[in-house]
Amino acid sequence: MKVLLNCDLGEDEPAETTAALLEVIDLANIACGGHAGDGETMQRVVRAALERNVPTGAHPGWPDRENFGRAPATVSARDLTALLGDQVGSFRRAAAAVGGLVGHVKLHGALYHLCDERTDLAEACVDWMESELEGVPLIVGAGGLLHAVAEARGVPLLREIFAERGYADEARLVPRGQAGALIDDPSRVARRIGAWKETGYLETGAGKQWLVEAETVCVHADSPASVDLARAVRSVLG
Repeated sequence: MKVLLNCDLGEDEPAETTAALLEVIDLANIACGGHAGDGETMQRVVRAALERNVPTGAHPGWPDRENFGRAPATVSARDLTALLGDQVGSFRRAAAAVGGLVGHVKLHGALYHLCDERTDLAEACVDWMESELEGVPLIVGAGGLLHAVAEARGVPLLREIFAERGYADEARLVPRGQAGALIDDPSRVARRIGAWKETGYLETGAGKQWLVEAETVCVHADSPASVDLARAVRSVLG
């Protein structure tokens, strides 16, 4: 089975970076409010993706642009449901205006991680997907809580690992700002993902190996040398 390369786009990266990434990725996760992604930007990125036959999905995040979508720990299930309705709805309208659609959903940043820490939020996310986007896949962190809840409920999903982010241990990323959080060497990223594709094991902190299955690998548009990183991953995924 082909492993898909996905990328979070529309988060203030230069237009030329967006275009270059769309030449090599398989799925575009497009910011749709809060942390980034106004209507004009959504339409521009969806249009560019459609021109290259890259499927598009909604990438909702907590509305705190200054802190890049850092959701408070007190966010409630009701807050999450309202946010999904508002932001994915905005993306649906923007995409439809240029002939696109919501092909998948992937939570951004803190929301992504909070749904792997709190069962109430994971359940709320899955409830919303079932009621509002039945049959649309949810991109989830492989091995995480949201993965487990979505799988148990039969929600279509794509399990994800990160190409240029370090893992502290199984299913847990090294927090941004800490040593080892970001991997900016394309050759190292290529070796890492190439080894995982061949063996099923992904390196984590302290030289450990994590046996993990995934249908998609993510590269972030805002990572240093994101285009070179994406090309490196593409070269080993085929």
